[in-house]
Amino acid sequence: MSEKAIVFIDGSWLYKCRSILFSKLGEENFEIDYAKLPRLICEDVANSLDEDVSLVRTMYFGTIPTARTGFNTAKQYSFYDFLEKSCGYDTNIHEVDVGGDDNRMAGSWVNVSLATNLVYYAALPNVMDIAIIVSDDPDLAPALRRVRSLGKRVQLVEAHSSAATPATLSSCRRIDDFPTIYLDDHAADVKLIRERITRTCKLCGREEETTWAGTDFYCSQCRGRHRNV
Repeated sequence: MSEKAIVFIDGSWLYKCRSILFSKLGEENFEIDYAKLPRLICEDVANSLDEDVSLVRTMYFGTIPTARTGFNTAKQYSFYDFLEKSCGYDTNIHEVDVGGDDNRMAGSWVNVSLATNLVYYAALPNVMDIAIIVSDDPDLAPALRRVRSLGKRVQLVEAHSSAATPATLSSCRRIDDFPTIYLDDHAADVKLIRERITRTCKLCGREEETTWAGTDFYCSQCRGRHRNV
């Protein structure tokens, strides 16, 4: 019988750690293969356990800033739609009035949402055996201790950093059951390789060159309107 795993992704952390992945490959930028990412992590866990690991679901936690001048929310909403429709993610997105460039409130929303779902799924019978946490935020430690007290195992996924940083989640005690997986060790595997192609906008029929791989394509002019159609 395979071990059932749920992947919990802190979207804010994953976005910030991209620079570490870029540096690993000596590149300035590239796209992450979000469809492949949770499967890759589960394969790593399965190899570590020498057991089959079944991916039950992938949960992604993020925010939309509602009071940031000049911020294009349409592009971010399109990205979250892509995660749901094309990658099969269960997205938990919160609209947060952060104001200015202060991300502290946004981070709190993500942490609370992620921790709540962690404990919820750990408490359900026969749903999850392993919780895979893609984040390095030590504020999640109390929730992880509770998850382990409910008989579930925890796998942490972080990234190396050469800079002096505060304590990370993996430095906390009694919160995990396996050696930490470092995402930058798999940078080449999570890099999305695809070519630019010409696609037709679903709303206006206009053709536009893009690398977008989602099921539905909207041109740059219609992208902000399709959610209300």
